[in-house]
Amino acid sequence: MAIDSSLSYCSITVFKNEKIIWNKEKKCNFGHEKYLAILLDKMVDELKVSPKSFISLYLNYGPARFTCIRSCHALIKGFFIHQPINIYAFTIFEHFFLGLKNNQFQTLICILDTNRRDVGIQIMNNHGQVIGKFETLAIDENLIKKLNEHDFIIGNGIEKIKVLKDFSDIKNKCLQLILVKSKYFVNNFYKKKPLKKIPKIIYPYSPI
Repeated sequence: MAIDSSLSYCSITVFKNEKIIWNKEKKCNFGHEKYLAILLDKMVDELKVSPKSFISLYLNYGPARFTCIRSCHALIKGFFIHQPINIYAFTIFEHFFLGLKNNQFQTLICILDTNRRDVGIQIMNNHGQVIGKFETLAIDENLIKKLNEHDFIIGNGIEKIKVLKDFSDIKNKCLQLILVKSKYFVNNFYKKKPLKKIPKIIYPYSPI
């Protein structure tokens, strides 16, 4: 099972042998915990499954909208409270990367809306591994120059920088990967070691 509510979508995906057998998504700006609980209940009812039916859980642990992602983690802790499960944890940058489709590049940059007067950026290589540290930058022409150093740009922060007059300089590098959804976890491009506990949410910086 894969589950996510870190940004503007609540979604649950169930897959077997890398094939999706059930997938539901709900776009919502608020009330993630309500919609996610409804999706989980629907999944159990339609597939006739229980926690014992699953061997793996794929999970985003931030940085993201803290209240939303915390609700997701709390819900899934309750669901698997009596059933040990292998947890594959991904940062939001890795989660975005999993949504890519056959793009050739050396480096890309993931840009996140911080819901403040700046944006967060994270450089990644073509294996989905982060390079350097997560930074926050002011939204100005210097940001455009920084973004232009890389082959592609992904992330919901793209929507925030479209107002800049220099955005046309990087427009062709911006991929339409501005959302994260649980079905992306089917695209397991690189191996992760399973965890036995849900990891601590990356905080305090909380991009939306």
